[in-house]
Amino acid sequence: MQKAPLMVIRPFALPCGTLMAFIVNPTGGVLGGDHAEVRVSVGPGARVLLLTQSATRIQPSQVDADAVQDLHFTVAAGGRLEYYPERNIPFAGSRFLQTIRAELEAGAEFGMTETLAAGRVAMGERLMFGRYRSQVEVWQAGRRVYLDRVDLQPTTQHLDAPGLLGGRAYSATGVWAGGQSPQTLPAAPGMLASGRNAAGAVWLRSAAHSGPDLDAALGQAREALRRELFGATPLQIRR
Repeated sequence: MQKAPLMVIRPFALPCGTLMAFIVNPTGGVLGGDHAEVRVSVGPGARVLLLTQSATRIQPSQVDADAVQDLHFTVAAGGRLEYYPERNIPFAGSRFLQTIRAELEAGAEFGMTETLAAGRVAMGERLMFGRYRSQVEVWQAGRRVYLDRVDLQPTTQHLDAPGLLGGRAYSATGVWAGGQSPQTLPAAPGMLASGRNAAGAVWLRSAAHSGPDLDAALGQAREALRRELFGATPLQIRR
């Protein structure tokens, strides 16, 4: 079932057998006051890749209303869901609140990335949004294995401090759960770091001055982790 402003393009199979589907917003972006919900359920043995067709443009509201997006994923034993959306771009004055919750059965696999621009950088709107908050939770077999909260408010926080953006304009996070224990983890000093927490989930952090540089590093890291954790062949995405 789908309802405007979100649509799902009919899924089709990739050469590796994974079923790929796009979430599409045919409007000018996410508007203040919008509340979007996405619910995805993956059955036993299924392989699903969920993408967005383009960057998510987060528009401001005339009355400072939040744009809200809630995503809830469930994956059965033996199933795999991967969610790799395009970049989120918060416009000046925008407010965005997002929650992502993945519930996995034992033996299920999950991976996702989230990429953020510090605003419409080329338009001179770097760090001019009102608020960007995102929370990601991953549960496996009834146990929470990963929790990440980001709450960026440029008017009240020094986001260019070392350890945060540090003057960069693009950032990304990622998490992968399930599958095998990785023998090696990707890293690019100064741009990308990764690790494995006590619950077995693999996390990734990245930041860069250039969007294309970030995307290239993130894509390489993603494929390395998919190979290590899931024994998966490289994705051959067709747009």
